[in-house]
Amino acid sequence: MSRPPQQNGPGRLLLPAVVVGLTVLSLSPLWAIRWTAPFGNVTTMLLTPGSALVSMASRWLMPQRRAEGQTDLEKTLFEEVEHYKTLYLRSKEQSERLQRQIEDMQRGQTINSELPVRQVLVPVVGTSSDLSSGLLRVRAGESLGISPESTVAVTGGLQIVGRLTGVSGATALIQPITSKAAGKIAGKLMVDEPNGVGLLCLLEPLGDGRLRGKVESPEGASPTPPPEIGQTVRLSDDRWPASSQMFIVGKVESVEQDPASPLRTVITVAPTVSIERLSEVTLRITTTESTPTGGKR
Repeated sequence: MSRPPQQNGPGRLLLPAVVVGLTVLSLSPLWAIRWTAPFGNVTTMLLTPGSALVSMASRWLMPQRRAEGQTDLEKTLFEEVEHYKTLYLRSKEQSERLQRQIEDMQRGQTINSELPVRQVLVPVVGTSSDLSSGLLRVRAGESLGISPESTVAVTGGLQIVGRLTGVSGATALIQPITSKAAGKIAGKLMVDEPNGVGLLCLLEPLGDGRLRGKVESPEGASPTPPPEIGQTVRLSDDRWPASSQMFIVGKVESVEQDPASPLRTVITVAPTVSIERLSEVTLRITTTESTPTGGKR
């Protein structure tokens, strides 16, 4: 049997030289092989038309699927389902929000129900130009028949937000009870709320969203339960409209003894909501025969 002729000369060394050369290039740093970039561009240019044809043929032979395993039709149907689900959930949330607003306003009507009061839900549109005052600007104009003497802002049905300080055009300003500019507010600490037993207190805003003040123990009165954390403080201040009396000022956050008078207790009270973050409030307007009953609701 004849043996295949063996290749002699430089051709025998070509393959080993190519292997060695490629190995050296693969291990070389990037800055040392930048000279090969033009060759790569030429190769890419030559192979691109062919790869495009192969890609088109593969898409024609097999339906395209997304990384998550969906075809284009499935993806379109999924997006439509999500769209209508979003609309449903948005409507459901809006319905629940309106239901909560109705319940809050109904709770507000149960206190001092014998007084002529209108309730109007209005959005908070910002703060006053004087940021240090802490005033809230609400969308409520003169057409509602509101005035500082007859209007109180509440939220959640029973939580007092503040008092109206002025009306200008289509907006009004509310002075929150937690603002230092609001001054002191008299309340009643309900130490035994089921039986209506409470202690008078005079609270002063601290400027950080809380109020602090001493609890008054009437002389000669029968012993009452001591103040405790979590008890409710309700408004009992003759300077406020009668329709707002016994509304909630806040909950007791801490109880301490007055260093200057050990027999007196000092409480720190926080509203049940963050007043500075409210997006809407309810205006409680004490109506009279001359007060308009129309306006935006």
